[in-house]
Amino acid sequence: MCINNRLLTKDMKGVSVSPHFTRNVFVITEATSRTGFFAARAAAEFGGEVLLLDRNFDVATDSIQKLKNVMPHGTVRFVECDMQDSKSVRRAINEIKSEYSKLYCLAHGAGDLPTQEKKIVDGIDSQKQNYLSHILLTTELLPLLKAQANEVGDARIVNHSSLASLY
Repeated sequence: MCINNRLLTKDMKGVSVSPHFTRNVFVITEATSRTGFFAARAAAEFGGEVLLLDRNFDVATDSIQKLKNVMPHGTVRFVECDMQDSKSVRRAINEIKSEYSKLYCLAHGAGDLPTQEKKIVDGIDSQKQNYLSHILLTTELLPLLKAQANEVGDARIVNHSSLASLY
């Protein structure tokens, strides 16, 4: 598996892991399905602590159980965060900031498809709010990413999506 062409390398002996994964914190949105789930699995499998940001506790709990079945010693936890509600995003930001002083990776999932239904929260339709929430999350967590980069020389913001986002 290759992430950013350097985190994981495959040689004749199998997969070797960059030290950047071990004991580092990964915040992943849309992590209960598709590309986000596989990103969470890779990070946890190779020693990272993964925070799954999702609005649905039941779905997140199911995803965490699936991850624990594959790697029972992985550290994965749920942080409630509805990207279509800025108040929920701010609560998640405050929870993360209160528990962590640095983050290695903030990975944004961009898997929401436009729908006919327009849900209005805080005077903004859900698609626009989902977009703005990623900016809010990045802006507010940037100091924790910078703290990581200052300490070890590396931190990342990653945007991932499936081909479904093209349609």
